[in-house]
Amino acid sequence: MLKDNLLTSFFIIMIAVFLTACNSEPESTLSPGISVQTAKEMITQDQDIIVLGVRTAKEFARGHISGAVNINIHDPAFPQQVSTLARDKTYIIHCAVNPRGGRGDKSIDIMNKLGFSNLLSMNGGINAWKRAGLHINKP
Repeated sequence: MLKDNLLTSFFIIMIAVFLTACNSEPESTLSPGISVQTAKEMITQDQDIIVLGVRTAKEFARGHISGAVNINIHDPAFPQQVSTLARDKTYIIHCAVNPRGGRGDKSIDIMNKLGFSNLLSMNGGINAWKRAGLHINKP
């Protein structure tokens, strides 16, 4: 009986630990997520805002937010490339859909480590921007 209770308790604890680990999110998810409408307003009102698209060059060429800078997160030189950017600016970072833990969050993690502090993740990425009917530059 005692052995059964200990075994049951052990399994309950293991399940709790497993569920907690599965629900943990990367540190970058603490970066504020903003809607595409908020991003659009910020870009319109503040010329110092920098939109950073972290998709591939091919994805960027298919359509991007006017004035956006493109640095591919998959490029091994990404940290060196972003380190040339001004650390005192505000960046709105996005990929295609900006899922939690995706390319946008990975970029934010790297940039945080490089000393950037004003980093905002655009919820839904460029796809949400398009769905909202906002203008994109196309080839």
